[in-house]
Amino acid sequence: MTEENIHIIIVKYLTKSASMEEEKELLTWLSQSEDHRSLFRSLKDAYDLGQFENHLNGSETAKEWEKLLRQIKPVAKTTRAINPFRVLLRYAAIFVLGLMCMKAVDIYFIKKQSATVNEFVTQVETGKSERSKVTLPDGTVVWLNACSAISYNQDFGKKTRRINMKGELFFEVRKDFSKPFLVCTDNLTYHVTGTSFNVYSFDNDNIESLVLVDGAVTLEFGNHRTEVKPGEIVEFDKTVRKLSSQQTNTAIHTNWRFGDLMFERMTFEELAKRLERNFNITFVFENEKVKKESFGGTFRHYDSLETILKVISISTPIKYRIEKDTVYIK
Repeated sequence: MTEENIHIIIVKYLTKSASMEEEKELLTWLSQSEDHRSLFRSLKDAYDLGQFENHLNGSETAKEWEKLLRQIKPVAKTTRAINPFRVLLRYAAIFVLGLMCMKAVDIYFIKKQSATVNEFVTQVETGKSERSKVTLPDGTVVWLNACSAISYNQDFGKKTRRINMKGELFFEVRKDFSKPFLVCTDNLTYHVTGTSFNVYSFDNDNIESLVLVDGAVTLEFGNHRTEVKPGEIVEFDKTVRKLSSQQTNTAIHTNWRFGDLMFERMTFEELAKRLERNFNITFVFENEKVKKESFGGTFRHYDSLETILKVISISTPIKYRIEKDTVYIK
C-alpha cells in the first residue's frame, strides 16, 4: 500500500466515510509500525491541549496535511464548514496492536480479558510525554497526564461507576446520584458526585493528593472518611499513612491539561520526576544536595527542556549537561 493511499484511508476513516475493507487495511497498517501509531498520539495530544493550530503553525506537518487534504478534495467536500485539522484531531487516538475497531469514541480502548474472571476490562494508558482525554460510557470526561492509566470492567454504569487509576488524572464527572462514581487508587477510594477534581497517585511518589475544583468528594481510607471542600487539596503521606488538607490554588494542580507546568514549594527531586515524565528523559543527580532545593514558578507548553533548566539554574547554584535523553545535575 502506498503512502498516499494510506493517508487517504486515514482521513476517510476519521471523517466516517471509510468502507469496512478500508478500515481493515488501516488496522493492518497501524499494526506494522510504532511510527504509524505515534502520528495519532502526537496529533491527539495537540488537540487535547487546545494548541493544535499554534503547534502546527508554519511546520512541515501542517503543509503535509494541507497537501493531503487537497488530494482527497472529493472526500472533504462531503463535510460542510468543517476545519479539517479539527476533524482530523477529534478522532485521532492511541492505536495498539490487536485493538478492536470502535467508532464514535474519543479514544481507542484496549479490551482485554481477565485471567481470573470471565469479564472484559477496558484500560487506557499514556506513556512518557503523552497526554490524553477520554470520555467514559456515562459521559464523564477524564484527562490523563503522562505515564497514567485508568481501567474499568464491563459492569461500569450498571449499579455503580467504579474505575481504578494510577498516575495523574483530571475528572469532570457526569452527575448521576443513582449510580455512585468511585475512583480507586492503591491507597484510597474517592466517592464522587457531579464533580471536577484532580488526583495525583504515582507508585514512586510518597504523596498522593486530591484537589477539588468544584462539587463534592468523600475520601475513604480504611474506616476513615473525609469530606473535601472545593478549593482544598488533601494529601496522603504513604510513609506515615496520614492525611492532611489545606486551601490551594487549584489551577496550579490542574493546568497540566493545557500543557502548563505550574508549581510552588516543589523540591527539585519532585520537579525532576515530572520533567522526566513530560519530556521522556532521565535525571542523574551527581549532586544529591540539589534534590532538596525548593522551587516555584510556571512553564508553558512551548518551553523547551533547555529553557526550563536555564531558568532553574538562574535561581539555584546548579550546573547541568544534557546527553541525548539524560540530564546530569552537578
